[in-house]
Formats: sequence, C-alpha cells, structure tokens
Amino acid sequence: MADDFKTRATFVISVCAGVIMTAVFVWMTRVILLLLFAGVIGALLLSTATKWTGERFKLRRGLALATVVVSFTICIGLGIWLRGPALAQQFSDLQIDLPSAAHEVIMRVQANTWGSWLLSRYADQAQLSDGLAYALTRVGGVVITTASTLVGLFVILGVSLYVAAEPSTYLGGLQRVTPPAYRVKLAWCLASAAQMLRSWLIAKAISMITIGALIAIGLWALKVPLAGTLGIIAGLLTFIPNLGPAISFLPAGLLAFADNPTKGILTVLLFCSAHFIEGNVVAPLLERKIVTLPPALTLAVQLLLASVSGAIGLALAAPLTAAALGILRALLPQEPEPPVAATVQNGLQWSGHATSSVPAMQPEGRAVRRLL
Repeated sequence: MADDFKTRATFVISVCAGVIMTAVFVWMTRVILLLLFAGVIGALLLSTATKWTGERFKLRRGLALATVVVSFTICIGLGIWLRGPALAQQFSDLQIDLPSAAHEVIMRVQANTWGSWLLSRYADQAQLSDGLAYALTRVGGVVITTASTLVGLFVILGVSLYVAAEPSTYLGGLQRVTPPAYRVKLAWCLASAAQMLRSWLIAKAISMITIGALIAIGLWALKVPLAGTLGIIAGLLTFIPNLGPAISFLPAGLLAFADNPTKGILTVLLFCSAHFIEGNVVAPLLERKIVTLPPALTLAVQLLLASVSGAIGLALAAPLTAAALGILRALLPQEPEPPVAATVQNGLQWSGHATSSVPAMQPEGRAVRRLL
C-alpha cells in the first residue's frame, strides 16, 4: 500500500514538474517560438506555390521550389528597384508629416467649444499632442530599421526555406519522437492545421490586396498626401483582424483631417466602404476558400499574445488561432451528420477527406505527405 502511494506520488510530482518546466521554457522562449511559427507559415506558402508550379509545368519538386524562390526574388528586386526609393522617401515623409498633422488636428478640435471642453479634461495638452505624434510615427514603420526586427526577418526567411526544401525530414523526425500509437493522430492533426492555415492565408492575401488597392486609389482620388504608402500600410495591417483596420486608419485619417475636415470625413467613409466591399463582395466570392475565425476568440488571443510578446504576438494571433482550430477539429469527434444538412456536408470537405460523420484516418505516411 505504501509503495503504491509512493509510486503514484512520484508520478504526480514528475508530471507537475514537467508541466512547470515546459511552461517556464515556453515563457522564456515565447518570441523565438513565434518566429519559428512564422517561418512555418512561410514554408506553407512556399510549399503551396511549389505544388501549384510543379503540377502546372510538370516540374520536380526541387526545381519547382527553385523556380518559386527565384520568381519571388526577382519580383521583390524589381519592386525595390522601381519603387523602393520612392516608398522609402514616402515613409520618411510620413514620419515627419504625422506629428504636424497630430498637432493640427488637436488645434482644430481645440478651436471648437466642445473640443476645448474635452481637451480641458486632459491636464497637459502639449503632452497629449506629443505622445500622439510619437505613437503615430511607430505606425509609419520606424521599427522596421531596428536590428532585432531584421534578425527576426532573417530567422523567418531561413526557417521558411529550410522547411519548404525538406519538409519530410522535419515531419519524419517529429513522427519518430512520437509514440507509435499516436502517430496517425499526429499526422491527422498536422494535416488539419495545415489545411486550415492554407485556406485562411489565401483568403487573407486576397483581402490584403483588395483593401490596399481600394484605399490607395481612394486616397489618391481624395488628394490625401502619401496615398500609396498609406494604401500599403492599410493592406499589410489587414493581416491583423479586428485591430489592423483601426490602426491603419489613424495615419490616413490624421493627414486628411489636418488638411480639411470634409476630406477627413470622406476618408472615414472610404475606409468603411473598402472594408464593406471586402466583407460583402470579395468574401462571398471566396466562400469555398475562406476560413472564418470567431471574432471574440481571435480578439482574446490577440490581446493575450500582445501583452506577453508585443507586436509579433499581435500579428500572429490570427494564424495561430486558425492552426489551433484545425487541430481541435481533428481531435474532437464529429457530430452525426443530419441527412438534410447539405451545408454541413460541404463544410466537412475542408480537408479533402471523406465527409462521413466520423472521418476515416488516413495512414500516417499519406497524411504527412499532404502537409507540405
């Protein structure tokens, strides 16, 4: 009896110690783990493009990957050569124009009775103006020149290339350290998460291009300064659900309101219209490719990761949520399918597997090969 109690106590203590050590390790390496996850996202995008290129042009995987990487490099190089200096100058101008625009907006607000009363609630108006201007210059992209961000980008790029080049090596190693009884379940979870992420990323990329183009063209028509740069910022921040559109409006709205209140109102309407079109016209056209994340859950994950890991946590909260939902979708048992629920049957086709009430597990080798 005593030996049995000691054995159980030792087991419980060992499990608790392992959980605590794992939690401490994750906490200490949280930023590195997020960078590695971003690299896996990049590898997934490269693998998707590689698969399409190989099937389209009948190329082997290695040659198809090299074609994709060279094509991306040429496109980025041409973009930097043609528009790089102009964009760099616009970003530099934005960092100069935003503080003055913030001061101008506060002066316009203070000129009104309600604005003067509202600002009087704040003890130091100069501090408010300076703080707002300083915060907005961060939106313009000053942080992209920091050494830590450049190192992070190199890590993401390296992980993306290495994993996309030899996915079977890393997936095979992950399987070998997994007990045999759980290998099929592991492969099923990875395939589900990969498919969920792939669908979400494709839909999000199209949304980013749509929003960026609409905002840039609209701001150019309204004669708002630096319309191209503001359109790029709006497109990039569309990657961040919930908070991204609001953040992208701040620099454009300030520049527009500082120039003319009417132009500022039109800019508000422009952003609302662009996101309305994206949500009600573009999204229905992508119905089969779109993965809708629960807004409240996504916002909660964004706030949590932003509080513990900063901007990178905020940026990766949505794809991390998509991957987690994909894993849960594979782990949790499916409810029996009603005979008349055709929409449910269509929804179960997200992974390309059979749409029966309980999905049939594929052999681990086939499931792993479908990941990347």
